[in-house]
Amino acid sequence: MQFNLAEARARLTASFPLVNEHPDVAGVLRDAALLRLVGEALAAPFVDANVDRVIAPEARGPIVGALVARELNCGLVLARKDDRNHPGADIPVQSAPTWRGHSEVFQGRSFDLSPGDRVLIVDDWITTGNTMRAARSIVQVLGGILVGGAVVVNKADEETIEELDVHSLVNFDDLVGRDQ
Repeated sequence: MQFNLAEARARLTASFPLVNEHPDVAGVLRDAALLRLVGEALAAPFVDANVDRVIAPEARGPIVGALVARELNCGLVLARKDDRNHPGADIPVQSAPTWRGHSEVFQGRSFDLSPGDRVLIVDDWITTGNTMRAARSIVQVLGGILVGGAVVVNKADEETIEELDVHSLVNFDDLVGRDQ
């Protein structure tokens, strides 16, 4: 049976847990069926993109990134936040202000990607796009080829989504606007 991305999106939108009227990605991760669905649905648009590595920024990016890397049969690269244990980190990239209103420094490692590697950025959420831009900078510094981005929840404006070529599963407004 072939995977149906539209059905997956509809199911995820209808089942996405809310906590205090806010989308709860942790609740999606807690549900085994939704967890499987997220990995497959995020990977689906990229199955023919010959992805060599998924790069996933902290904090929850590595969780969903691992699901996608498994689906795409490729490696996972972490973009750790500054002051986290990341042995060999030698590529610091400072983001513009994130949704919290302040910058983050993400650490990459020069030996995690090779020039020409085809790289997909995966995260749980996009709002300002600045976390994804920081991950993109790591890819560019190492000579990787960015094939796009994939997120579970989109709360970004259309220009950001187009600039970063992001595939999302659900839109924030569709989640908070639905009947519970």
